[in-house]
Amino acid sequence: MRQRALNQVLGAGLFLSCLLLPVRLSAFEVRYEKTGYTVTSGMDYAIRYELKQLIARHEQVLRRKAPTEFNVSYRIFNTYEEYKSYSAAQGRPVSPQLLGYTQSKKSYKPDSGEIVSASAEVTTWKHPQAAVLLSTVLHETTHAVTQSFLLHVPLWMNEGSADWFGKPAWAESEAQKTDRARRWQTLKMLLDGKNLPPLRPYLEAESYDEWSKQFGGNVGMGYVVGYSLFDFFMSAPNAQNFLGTLLKAPTVERGAKPGAVFTTQLDKLWRGGLPEFERGWHNWIRYKAGLEKPPAAKP
Repeated sequence: MRQRALNQVLGAGLFLSCLLLPVRLSAFEVRYEKTGYTVTSGMDYAIRYELKQLIARHEQVLRRKAPTEFNVSYRIFNTYEEYKSYSAAQGRPVSPQLLGYTQSKKSYKPDSGEIVSASAEVTTWKHPQAAVLLSTVLHETTHAVTQSFLLHVPLWMNEGSADWFGKPAWAESEAQKTDRARRWQTLKMLLDGKNLPPLRPYLEAESYDEWSKQFGGNVGMGYVVGYSLFDFFMSAPNAQNFLGTLLKAPTVERGAKPGAVFTTQLDKLWRGGLPEFERGWHNWIRYKAGLEKPPAAKP
């Protein structure tokens, strides 16, 4: 789920650190539902290109192949009113702050938990800024891919990875560099002021309401913290492997509360437990804030 609450902290836009990797041709199908909105050739190319990249990255991190059958449909409305009406009919009330959402289905083998087929529908509307629409579509596409690889995903991972991947892989504009810097500077400011919430309840959270309580109503900070944690895990091959192994653990992936079980296992298996992990994450925030500085204001 993509929320405009993120803009309360950082302004519009998302940064992507996605690396370009060799692509394995995966069996996926893209479909655009008839809503009156015409998908441009450029957006269609971006979606198909990013799907291949996302599948390759998930296979790399999780050491697991994509389902043999994976279908993603996109329902993009011309207006917010159409988006709202359709969502209400589906029993999913929305607000202008909810830029889009993804609904996923999957079939899996009960004995092993192996996902053999998955489908997802991304729903959004034509935002005034084309960049916001593309970012929303790619953010939700990441959710679709992640959900096709794992039965259950901790909330922080679901949103943090989607923010990390939620921009075209070839894009690196000044606006995105500024957005990236603001993320790290915001986190460092909170860290220095001892205003970051304790890590355990954040990792254990299973709902946006819990994030709202942890961040004083600013759900957007939940996205930013998740982004930084995912970036921390992706910073080294060993950390990537650790994350992938933990997410695939049956107690995490097949549990009713993946966030809580993930946190328990992280505390148990990380050298030094959760306190040492939290210290490492804090040091990572300081390091990235030192590298990523916003451009000087023009006179």
